Amino acid sequence: QQVTLYGFRDDNNFWVITRTEAAESKYQNSTEAGKLQPVRHGDIVRLMHWKTFRRLHSHDERPPVTTNDYQNEVTGYGWEGFKGDSNDHWRVQIMEGDASVPGSRDQLMAIHSKFRLVHVGRRCALFSNRRKLPKWAHEQVEVTCMQSAKVPKTLWRIETNIHADIPAGAPLAEYRRPGLVAKVLEATAVMWRVNNGLTKSHPYESRPHTWPWLRRGMAFWGADNRTIYLLGTAPVWWLSLVSVILFGVLQVVLFLRSCRGFNDRLMGARERYADSVGFLVVGWVLHWIPFFLMGRQLFLHHYLPALWLAILAFSATLDLLTRRMRRRIRHVIMGILLLVVVRTYFQYSHLAYGTPWTRQGCQRSKLLGTWDYDCKRYVDLDAAPTVLTAPIPVETSHIDPPPAQNFDPLEHENKLNEPAPRIDHDKLNSDADKAHEAMVKAATTVDKNNAAPDANAAGAAGAAGEPNAQNHHEDEEPVIGDDAHHEAVAQTTVPPLF
Repeated sequence: QQVTLYGFRDDNNFWVITRTEAAESKYQNSTEAGKLQPVRHGDIVRLMHWKTFRRLHSHDERPPVTTNDYQNEVTGYGWEGFKGDSNDHWRVQIMEGDASVPGSRDQLMAIHSKFRLVHVGRRCALFSNRRKLPKWAHEQVEVTCMQSAKVPKTLWRIETNIHADIPAGAPLAEYRRPGLVAKVLEATAVMWRVNNGLTKSHPYESRPHTWPWLRRGMAFWGADNRTIYLLGTAPVWWLSLVSVILFGVLQVVLFLRSCRGFNDRLMGARERYADSVGFLVVGWVLHWIPFFLMGRQLFLHHYLPALWLAILAFSATLDLLTRRMRRRIRHVIMGILLLVVVRTYFQYSHLAYGTPWTRQGCQRSKLLGTWDYDCKRYVDLDAAPTVLTAPIPVETSHIDPPPAQNFDPLEHENKLNEPAPRIDHDKLNSDADKAHEAMVKAATTVDKNNAAPDANAAGAAGAAGEPNAQNHHEDEEPVIGDDAHHEAVAQTTVPPLF
Protein backbone atom coordinates (compact mmCIF):
# COMPACT_ATOMS: atom_id res chain seq x y z
CA GLN A 1 0.00 0.00 0.00
CA GLN A 2 1.42 3.36 -1.05
CA VAL A 3 1.65 6.07 1.63
CA THR A 4 1.05 9.57 0.23
CA LEU A 5 0.20 13.10 1.28
CA TYR A 6 -3.25 14.42 0.43
CA GLY A 7 -4.34 18.03 0.63
CA PHE A 8 -7.85 17.36 1.93
CA ARG A 9 -9.42 15.74 4.97
CA ASP A 10 -11.03 12.30 4.70
CA ASP A 11 -11.14 8.97 6.51
CA ASN A 12 -7.81 7.84 5.07
CA ASN A 13 -5.92 10.40 7.18
CA PHE A 14 -6.38 8.57 10.50
CA TRP A 15 -3.65 6.41 12.06
CA VAL A 16 -3.69 4.49 15.34
CA ILE A 17 -0.62 4.90 17.57
CA THR A 18 0.24 1.61 19.27
CA ARG A 19 3.10 0.21 21.31
CA THR A 20 5.70 -2.26 20.04
CA GLU A 21 5.25 -6.00 20.68
CA ALA A 22 7.68 -6.03 23.61
CA ALA A 23 6.26 -2.86 25.14
CA GLU A 24 2.71 -4.17 24.75
CA SER A 25 3.44 -7.43 26.65
CA LYS A 26 5.27 -5.52 29.36
CA TYR A 27 2.39 -3.06 29.67
CA GLN A 28 -0.20 -5.82 30.02
CA ASN A 29 1.68 -7.27 33.02
CA SER A 30 2.12 -3.92 34.78
CA THR A 31 -0.12 -2.05 37.21
CA GLU A 32 -0.75 0.62 34.52
CA ALA A 33 -2.73 -1.78 32.35
CA GLY A 34 -5.97 -0.27 31.14
CA LYS A 35 -4.85 3.32 31.60
CA LEU A 36 -4.01 5.86 28.93
CA GLN A 37 -0.36 6.76 28.66
CA PRO A 38 0.86 9.85 26.83
CA VAL A 39 3.41 9.57 24.04
CA ARG A 40 6.63 11.21 25.16
CA HIS A 41 9.83 12.33 23.52
CA GLY A 42 11.97 9.28 22.65
CA ASP A 43 9.18 6.68 22.76
CA ILE A 44 9.17 3.92 20.14
CA VAL A 45 5.74 3.42 18.60
CA ARG A 46 3.96 1.80 15.67
CA LEU A 47 1.36 3.45 13.45
CA MET A 48 -1.49 1.38 12.03
CA HIS A 49 -3.89 2.69 9.40
CA TRP A 50 -7.31 2.41 11.00
CA LYS A 51 -9.14 1.47 7.78
CA THR A 52 -6.79 -1.03 6.10
CA PHE A 53 -4.99 -2.31 9.27
CA ARG A 54 -1.64 -1.86 7.55
CA ARG A 55 1.30 -0.53 9.53
CA LEU A 56 3.60 2.32 8.57
CA HIS A 57 6.59 0.42 7.20
CA SER A 58 9.98 1.21 5.69
CA HIS A 59 12.77 -0.96 4.33
CA ASP A 60 15.91 -0.76 2.21
CA GLU A 61 14.14 -0.29 -1.11
CA ARG A 62 14.05 2.79 -3.35
CA PRO A 63 10.84 4.83 -3.64
CA PRO A 64 8.88 4.77 -6.93
CA VAL A 65 9.77 8.36 -7.94
CA THR A 66 12.75 9.46 -5.84
CA THR A 67 15.47 6.90 -6.48
CA ASN A 68 18.30 8.35 -4.36
CA ASP A 69 20.35 5.91 -2.31
CA TYR A 70 19.75 7.85 0.89
CA GLN A 71 15.95 7.62 0.62
CA ASN A 72 13.93 4.51 1.44
CA GLU A 73 10.44 3.52 0.43
CA VAL A 74 7.57 4.02 2.89
CA THR A 75 4.57 1.72 2.55
CA GLY A 76 1.64 0.30 4.45
CA TYR A 77 2.41 -3.35 5.20
CA GLY A 78 0.44 -6.13 6.87
CA TRP A 79 -3.19 -7.08 7.40
CA GLU A 80 -5.71 -7.34 10.19
CA GLY A 81 -4.27 -9.48 12.98
CA PHE A 82 -0.71 -9.33 11.64
CA LYS A 83 1.77 -8.58 14.44
CA GLY A 84 4.28 -6.85 12.17
CA ASP A 85 8.07 -6.76 12.44
CA SER A 86 10.88 -4.41 13.45
CA ASN A 87 10.53 -2.39 10.25
CA ASP A 88 7.34 -0.93 11.72
CA HIS A 89 9.13 0.74 14.67
CA TRP A 90 9.44 4.54 14.75
CA ARG A 91 10.99 6.76 17.40
CA VAL A 92 9.13 9.97 18.30
CA GLN A 93 11.30 13.09 18.49
CA ILE A 94 9.39 16.18 19.65
CA MET A 95 11.24 19.12 18.08
CA GLU A 96 8.99 22.11 18.87
CA GLY A 97 6.24 22.95 21.30
CA ASP A 98 3.91 25.85 22.02
CA ALA A 99 5.38 28.13 24.67
CA SER A 100 1.90 28.96 25.93
CA VAL A 101 1.07 25.28 26.52
CA PRO A 102 3.28 23.68 29.20
CA GLY A 103 4.42 20.16 28.49
CA SER A 104 3.96 20.35 24.71
CA ARG A 105 7.73 20.06 24.28
CA ASP A 106 8.04 16.81 26.25
CA GLN A 107 4.65 15.20 25.66
CA LEU A 108 3.05 14.70 22.25
CA MET A 109 0.01 16.98 21.96
CA ALA A 110 -2.32 17.65 19.07
CA ILE A 111 -1.56 20.89 17.15
CA HIS A 112 0.87 22.22 19.80
CA SER A 113 3.69 19.68 19.25
CA LYS A 114 5.82 19.34 16.11
CA PHE A 115 7.62 16.01 15.98
CA ARG A 116 9.72 13.73 13.79
CA LEU A 117 9.30 10.00 13.18
CA VAL A 118 12.72 8.34 12.90
CA HIS A 119 12.91 4.73 11.73
CA VAL A 120 14.65 2.64 14.38
CA GLY A 121 16.34 0.19 12.00
CA ARG A 122 17.27 2.47 9.10
CA ARG A 123 17.84 5.68 11.10
CA CYS A 124 15.95 7.69 8.50
CA ALA A 125 13.22 10.26 9.13
CA LEU A 126 9.73 10.31 7.61
CA PHE A 127 10.12 12.88 4.87
CA SER A 128 8.19 14.66 2.13
CA ASN A 129 9.70 16.78 -0.62
CA ARG A 130 6.44 17.74 -2.40
CA ARG A 131 7.25 15.50 -5.37
CA LYS A 132 4.13 14.12 -6.99
CA LEU A 133 3.57 10.48 -7.85
CA PRO A 134 2.35 9.42 -11.33
CA LYS A 135 -1.30 9.19 -12.33
CA TRP A 136 -1.64 5.69 -10.90
CA ALA A 137 -1.37 7.39 -7.47
CA HIS A 138 -3.66 10.27 -8.53
CA GLU A 139 -0.62 12.61 -8.52
CA GLN A 140 -0.55 12.75 -4.73
CA VAL A 141 2.64 13.75 -2.91
CA GLU A 142 5.28 11.10 -2.31
CA VAL A 143 6.39 10.17 1.24
CA THR A 144 9.84 8.65 1.83
CA CYS A 145 12.22 7.89 4.68
CA MET A 146 15.31 10.03 4.22
CA GLN A 147 18.67 9.82 5.95
CA SER A 148 20.22 13.09 7.17
CA ALA A 149 17.14 14.99 6.03
CA LYS A 150 16.56 18.66 6.77
CA VAL A 151 14.46 19.15 9.87
CA PRO A 152 11.78 21.48 8.38
CA LYS A 153 10.77 18.84 5.82
CA THR A 154 10.50 16.07 8.41
CA LEU A 155 8.24 17.85 10.91
CA TRP A 156 4.75 16.49 11.44
CA ARG A 157 1.75 17.58 13.47
CA ILE A 158 -1.36 15.84 14.77
CA GLU A 159 -4.61 17.67 14.05
CA THR A 160 -7.19 15.33 15.60
CA ASN A 161 -6.83 13.04 18.62
CA ILE A 162 -9.65 10.57 19.30
CA HIS A 163 -9.90 7.89 22.01
CA ALA A 164 -12.80 6.46 23.95
CA ASP A 165 -10.99 6.82 27.31
CA ILE A 166 -10.16 10.52 26.99
CA PRO A 167 -11.81 12.34 29.91
CA ALA A 168 -14.73 14.60 29.06
CA GLY A 169 -13.06 17.61 30.65
CA ALA A 170 -9.76 17.27 28.80
CA PRO A 171 -8.51 20.59 27.33
CA LEU A 172 -9.17 21.10 23.64
CA ALA A 173 -6.45 22.22 21.27
CA GLU A 174 -7.10 24.57 18.38
CA TYR A 175 -5.14 26.59 15.90
CA ARG A 176 -4.35 30.16 16.68
CA ARG A 177 -6.42 32.58 14.66
CA PRO A 178 -3.94 34.70 12.67
CA GLY A 179 -4.50 38.41 12.24
CA LEU A 180 -4.59 40.32 8.99
CA VAL A 181 -0.83 40.88 8.85
CA ALA A 182 -0.11 37.23 9.58
CA LYS A 183 -2.52 36.10 6.85
CA VAL A 184 -0.93 38.44 4.29
CA LEU A 185 2.57 37.25 5.21
CA GLU A 186 1.54 33.60 5.05
CA ALA A 187 -0.19 34.03 1.67
CA THR A 188 2.83 35.89 0.31
CA ALA A 189 5.20 33.17 1.52
CA VAL A 190 3.07 30.43 -0.05
CA MET A 191 2.80 32.25 -3.38
CA TRP A 192 6.54 32.90 -3.38
CA ARG A 193 7.31 29.24 -2.68
CA VAL A 194 4.91 27.94 -5.33
CA ASN A 195 6.16 30.35 -8.00
CA ASN A 196 9.80 29.61 -7.30
CA GLY A 197 9.05 25.92 -7.75
CA LEU A 198 8.18 26.40 -11.44
CA THR A 199 11.73 26.06 -12.72
CA LYS A 200 11.22 24.08 -15.93
CA SER A 201 12.31 25.77 -19.14
CA HIS A 202 9.92 26.90 -21.88
CA PRO A 203 10.65 27.84 -25.51
CA TYR A 204 8.84 31.19 -25.17
CA GLU A 205 9.95 32.23 -21.70
CA SER A 206 11.65 35.61 -21.29
CA ARG A 207 13.47 37.56 -18.61
CA PRO A 208 12.25 40.78 -16.94
CA HIS A 209 14.82 43.09 -18.53
CA THR A 210 13.37 42.32 -22.00
CA TRP A 211 9.76 43.18 -21.15
CA PRO A 212 9.70 47.02 -21.17
CA TRP A 213 11.08 47.28 -24.72
CA LEU A 214 9.05 44.33 -26.03
CA ARG A 215 11.94 42.17 -27.16
CA ARG A 216 9.75 39.15 -27.97
CA GLY A 217 6.25 37.82 -27.46
CA MET A 218 4.81 34.40 -26.77
CA ALA A 219 3.16 31.96 -29.17
CA PHE A 220 -0.07 30.25 -28.15
CA TRP A 221 -1.31 28.41 -31.25
CA GLY A 222 -0.58 28.00 -34.93
CA ALA A 223 -2.09 26.30 -37.98
CA ASP A 224 -2.18 26.80 -41.75
CA ASN A 225 -2.30 30.55 -42.49
CA ARG A 226 -3.24 31.32 -38.85
CA THR A 227 -1.26 32.14 -35.71
CA ILE A 228 -2.11 33.41 -32.23
CA TYR A 229 0.87 35.24 -30.74
CA LEU A 230 0.93 37.46 -27.65
CA LEU A 231 2.55 40.77 -28.64
CA GLY A 232 1.80 44.17 -27.20
CA THR A 233 1.06 47.34 -29.13
CA ALA A 234 4.61 48.54 -29.73
CA PRO A 235 4.00 52.35 -29.66
CA VAL A 236 2.19 52.08 -26.32
CA TRP A 237 4.96 49.98 -24.77
CA TRP A 238 7.78 52.16 -26.02
CA LEU A 239 6.15 55.50 -25.15
CA SER A 240 5.34 54.25 -21.65
CA LEU A 241 8.96 53.18 -21.21
CA VAL A 242 10.16 56.60 -22.41
CA SER A 243 7.94 58.33 -19.84
CA VAL A 244 9.39 56.22 -17.02
CA ILE A 245 12.99 56.87 -18.16
CA LEU A 246 12.24 60.57 -18.61
CA PHE A 247 10.96 60.81 -15.06
CA GLY A 248 14.09 59.19 -13.68
CA VAL A 249 16.43 61.38 -15.73
CA LEU A 250 14.57 64.58 -14.79
CA GLN A 251 14.66 63.72 -11.10
CA VAL A 252 18.41 63.14 -11.21
CA VAL A 253 19.03 66.40 -13.14
CA LEU A 254 16.78 68.44 -10.82
CA PHE A 255 18.47 66.95 -7.77
CA LEU A 256 21.96 67.80 -9.07
CA ARG A 257 20.86 71.33 -9.98
CA SER A 258 19.28 71.82 -6.56
CA CYS A 259 22.59 70.79 -4.98
CA ARG A 260 24.23 73.64 -6.89
CA GLY A 261 21.64 76.14 -5.70
CA PHE A 262 19.21 76.15 -8.62
CA ASN A 263 15.50 76.03 -7.82
CA ASP A 264 13.80 74.81 -10.99
CA ARG A 265 10.01 75.01 -10.78
CA LEU A 266 9.24 73.71 -14.30
CA MET A 267 6.67 76.44 -14.76
CA GLY A 268 4.97 75.47 -11.53
CA ALA A 269 4.48 71.80 -12.51
CA ARG A 270 7.39 70.25 -10.59
CA GLU A 271 5.38 69.27 -7.50
CA ARG A 272 2.48 67.99 -9.56
CA TYR A 273 4.84 66.04 -11.81
CA ALA A 274 6.61 64.46 -8.84
CA ASP A 275 3.37 63.58 -7.05
CA SER A 276 1.37 62.14 -9.96
CA VAL A 277 3.98 60.59 -12.23
CA GLY A 278 6.28 59.74 -9.33
CA PHE A 279 3.58 57.69 -7.61
CA LEU A 280 2.95 55.70 -10.80
CA VAL A 281 6.66 55.15 -11.47
CA VAL A 282 7.17 53.82 -7.94
CA GLY A 283 4.27 51.42 -8.48
CA TRP A 284 5.82 50.36 -11.79
CA VAL A 285 9.13 49.59 -10.08
CA LEU A 286 7.43 47.58 -7.32
CA HIS A 287 5.57 45.48 -9.88
CA TRP A 288 8.61 44.87 -12.10
CA ILE A 289 11.75 44.58 -9.95
CA PRO A 290 10.61 41.56 -7.83
CA PHE A 291 10.64 39.35 -10.91
CA PHE A 292 14.44 39.66 -11.03
CA LEU A 293 14.56 37.74 -7.76
CA MET A 294 12.54 34.78 -9.07
CA GLY A 295 14.17 31.72 -10.50
CA ARG A 296 10.97 30.36 -12.06
CA GLN A 297 10.03 30.47 -15.75
CA LEU A 298 8.70 33.91 -16.70
CA PHE A 299 6.69 35.18 -19.63
CA LEU A 300 5.74 38.47 -21.19
CA HIS A 301 2.30 38.55 -19.56
CA HIS A 302 3.94 38.91 -16.12
CA TYR A 303 4.78 42.48 -17.11
CA LEU A 304 1.14 43.51 -17.68
CA PRO A 305 0.46 44.88 -14.14
CA ALA A 306 3.54 47.11 -14.39
CA LEU A 307 2.59 48.08 -17.93
CA TRP A 308 -0.74 49.59 -16.82
CA LEU A 309 1.09 51.84 -14.38
CA ALA A 310 3.62 52.83 -17.07
CA ILE A 311 0.78 53.74 -19.45
CA LEU A 312 -0.80 55.93 -16.78
CA ALA A 313 2.59 57.56 -16.20
CA PHE A 314 2.84 58.33 -19.93
CA SER A 315 -0.66 59.82 -19.93
CA ALA A 316 0.16 62.06 -16.96
CA THR A 317 3.48 63.09 -18.55
CA LEU A 318 1.80 63.95 -21.85
CA ASP A 319 -0.85 65.98 -20.07
CA LEU A 320 1.75 68.03 -18.21
CA LEU A 321 3.87 68.58 -21.34
CA THR A 322 0.95 69.82 -23.43
CA ARG A 323 -0.89 71.69 -20.69
CA ARG A 324 0.24 75.16 -21.89
CA MET A 325 -0.29 74.42 -25.60
CA ARG A 326 -3.26 75.57 -27.58
CA ARG A 327 -6.27 73.31 -27.47
CA ARG A 328 -6.16 72.69 -31.21
CA ILE A 329 -2.52 71.64 -31.08
CA ARG A 330 -3.25 69.33 -28.16
CA HIS A 331 -6.12 67.77 -30.07
CA VAL A 332 -3.87 67.25 -33.10
CA ILE A 333 -1.22 65.54 -30.96
CA MET A 334 -3.79 63.33 -29.27
CA GLY A 335 -5.38 62.50 -32.64
CA ILE A 336 -2.06 61.50 -34.17
CA LEU A 337 -1.25 59.24 -31.22
CA LEU A 338 -4.70 57.70 -31.39
CA LEU A 339 -4.40 57.01 -35.12
CA VAL A 340 -0.98 55.40 -34.66
CA VAL A 341 -2.28 53.15 -31.89
CA VAL A 342 -5.42 52.16 -33.81
CA ARG A 343 -3.45 51.44 -36.99
CA THR A 344 -0.96 49.31 -35.08
CA TYR A 345 -3.79 47.45 -33.43
CA PHE A 346 -5.39 46.52 -36.74
CA GLN A 347 -2.03 45.66 -38.30
CA TYR A 348 -1.26 43.11 -35.59
CA SER A 349 -4.84 41.93 -35.05
CA HIS A 350 -4.03 38.90 -37.24
CA LEU A 351 -1.77 37.68 -34.44
CA ALA A 352 -4.28 38.46 -31.70
CA TYR A 353 -7.31 36.80 -33.30
CA GLY A 354 -5.69 34.20 -35.57
CA THR A 355 -7.12 35.59 -38.82
CA PRO A 356 -5.57 34.88 -42.29
CA TRP A 357 -2.64 37.06 -43.33
CA THR A 358 0.00 37.26 -46.06
CA ARG A 359 3.66 36.41 -45.74
CA GLN A 360 4.72 39.82 -47.05
CA GLY A 361 2.53 41.67 -44.55
CA CYS A 362 3.83 39.47 -41.73
CA GLN A 363 7.46 40.14 -42.62
CA ARG A 364 6.88 43.91 -42.90
CA SER A 365 5.31 43.92 -39.42
CA LYS A 366 8.50 42.71 -37.72
CA LEU A 367 9.86 45.99 -36.39
CA LEU A 368 12.42 44.05 -34.32
CA GLY A 369 14.36 41.03 -35.50
CA THR A 370 13.71 39.29 -32.19
CA TRP A 371 9.97 39.03 -32.83
CA ASP A 372 9.84 35.31 -33.58
CA TYR A 373 6.36 34.62 -34.87
CA ASP A 374 6.43 32.37 -37.92
CA CYS A 375 5.68 34.16 -41.21
CA LYS A 376 6.11 31.00 -43.28
CA ARG A 377 2.66 29.87 -42.25
CA TYR A 378 1.01 32.57 -44.34
CA VAL A 379 0.31 32.68 -48.06
CA ASP A 380 3.17 33.96 -50.25
CA LEU A 381 1.80 36.40 -52.84
CA ASP A 382 5.04 36.35 -54.86
CA ALA A 383 4.95 32.60 -55.40
CA ALA A 384 4.04 31.29 -58.85
CA PRO A 385 0.36 30.50 -59.06
CA THR A 386 -0.57 26.87 -59.21
CA VAL A 387 -2.36 26.00 -62.46
CA LEU A 388 -5.05 23.45 -61.99
CA THR A 389 -5.89 21.58 -65.21
CA ALA A 390 -9.05 19.59 -65.60
CA PRO A 391 -8.56 15.95 -66.61
CA ILE A 392 -9.16 15.20 -70.30
CA PRO A 393 -12.21 13.00 -70.68
CA VAL A 394 -11.53 9.69 -72.42
CA GLU A 395 -14.11 8.49 -74.87
CA THR A 396 -15.17 4.95 -74.19
CA SER A 397 -17.45 2.80 -76.22
CA HIS A 398 -20.77 2.02 -74.74
CA ILE A 399 -20.73 -1.44 -73.22
CA ASP A 400 -23.95 -2.98 -72.14
CA PRO A 401 -23.84 -4.42 -68.66
CA PRO A 402 -23.98 -8.18 -68.38
CA PRO A 403 -27.43 -9.60 -67.86
CA ALA A 404 -28.46 -10.16 -64.30
CA GLN A 405 -28.15 -13.71 -63.04
CA ASN A 406 -30.22 -15.37 -60.44
CA PHE A 407 -28.19 -16.07 -57.34
CA ASP A 408 -29.30 -18.58 -54.78
CA PRO A 409 -27.40 -18.01 -51.53
CA LEU A 410 -28.48 -21.34 -50.09
CA GLU A 411 -27.14 -23.27 -53.10
CA HIS A 412 -23.90 -21.26 -52.97
CA GLU A 413 -23.45 -22.03 -49.29
CA ASN A 414 -24.06 -25.76 -49.88
CA LYS A 415 -21.32 -25.78 -52.53
CA LEU A 416 -18.92 -24.16 -50.12
CA ASN A 417 -19.71 -26.80 -47.49
CA GLU A 418 -19.09 -29.73 -49.85
CA PRO A 419 -16.14 -31.93 -48.76
CA ALA A 420 -12.92 -31.69 -50.76
CA PRO A 421 -12.17 -34.60 -53.20
CA ARG A 422 -9.96 -37.38 -51.85
CA ILE A 423 -6.39 -37.42 -53.17
CA ASP A 424 -5.07 -40.79 -54.35
CA HIS A 425 -1.48 -40.68 -53.09
CA ASP A 426 -0.62 -44.14 -54.53
CA LYS A 427 -1.54 -43.05 -58.06
CA LEU A 428 0.47 -39.85 -57.71
CA ASN A 429 3.58 -41.78 -56.56
CA SER A 430 3.17 -44.29 -59.42
CA ASP A 431 2.95 -41.49 -62.01
CA ALA A 432 6.03 -39.82 -60.56
CA ASP A 433 8.03 -43.07 -60.73
CA LYS A 434 7.06 -43.58 -64.40
CA ALA A 435 8.09 -40.04 -65.30
CA HIS A 436 11.44 -40.47 -63.59
CA GLU A 437 12.18 -43.77 -65.39
CA ALA A 438 11.36 -42.17 -68.76
CA MET A 439 13.75 -39.25 -68.09
CA VAL A 440 16.59 -41.59 -67.07
CA LYS A 441 16.09 -43.71 -70.21
CA ALA A 442 16.13 -40.62 -72.41
CA ALA A 443 19.35 -39.37 -70.81
CA THR A 444 21.06 -42.77 -71.40
CA THR A 445 20.11 -42.71 -75.12
CA VAL A 446 21.56 -39.25 -75.57
CA ASP A 447 24.93 -40.35 -74.09
CA LYS A 448 25.21 -43.17 -76.63
CA ASN A 449 24.45 -40.91 -79.59
CA ASN A 450 27.12 -38.40 -78.49
CA ALA A 451 29.93 -40.97 -78.61
CA ALA A 452 30.35 -40.92 -82.48
CA PRO A 453 30.58 -37.13 -82.88
CA ASP A 454 33.32 -37.10 -80.24
CA ALA A 455 35.41 -39.54 -82.34
CA ASN A 456 34.89 -37.50 -85.49
CA ALA A 457 35.94 -34.41 -83.62
CA ALA A 458 39.16 -36.13 -82.54
CA GLY A 459 39.96 -37.18 -86.13
CA ALA A 460 39.28 -33.71 -87.40
CA ALA A 461 41.64 -32.24 -84.81
CA GLY A 462 44.41 -34.64 -85.96
CA ALA A 463 43.93 -33.61 -89.61
CA ALA A 464 43.81 -29.90 -88.96
CA GLY A 465 46.23 -29.23 -91.84
CA GLU A 466 43.77 -30.50 -94.49
CA PRO A 467 41.67 -27.78 -96.07
CA ASN A 468 38.41 -29.75 -96.04
CA ALA A 469 38.76 -30.68 -92.35
CA GLN A 470 37.72 -27.20 -91.15
CA ASN A 471 34.15 -27.56 -92.48
CA HIS A 472 33.72 -31.20 -91.59
CA HIS A 473 30.32 -30.68 -89.97
CA GLU A 474 29.00 -28.22 -92.53
CA ASP A 475 28.13 -30.98 -95.02
CA GLU A 476 26.28 -33.08 -92.45
CA GLU A 477 22.53 -33.19 -92.53
CA PRO A 478 20.60 -31.45 -89.71
CA VAL A 479 19.34 -33.57 -86.88
CA ILE A 480 15.65 -34.13 -87.04
CA GLY A 481 13.02 -36.30 -85.38
CA ASP A 482 13.92 -38.20 -82.25
CA ASP A 483 17.56 -37.11 -82.41
CA ALA A 484 16.54 -33.47 -82.06
CA HIS A 485 14.50 -34.34 -79.01
CA HIS A 486 17.43 -36.21 -77.50
CA GLU A 487 19.70 -33.18 -78.03
CA ALA A 488 17.29 -31.01 -76.08
CA VAL A 489 16.95 -33.55 -73.31
CA ALA A 490 20.71 -33.93 -73.01
CA GLN A 491 21.06 -30.25 -72.12
CA THR A 492 18.66 -30.47 -69.16
CA THR A 493 19.30 -31.47 -65.61
CA VAL A 494 17.59 -34.58 -64.28
CA PRO A 495 15.50 -33.55 -61.29
CA PRO A 496 15.79 -35.56 -58.07
CA LEU A 497 13.05 -37.94 -57.07
CA PHE A 498 11.08 -36.96 -54.01
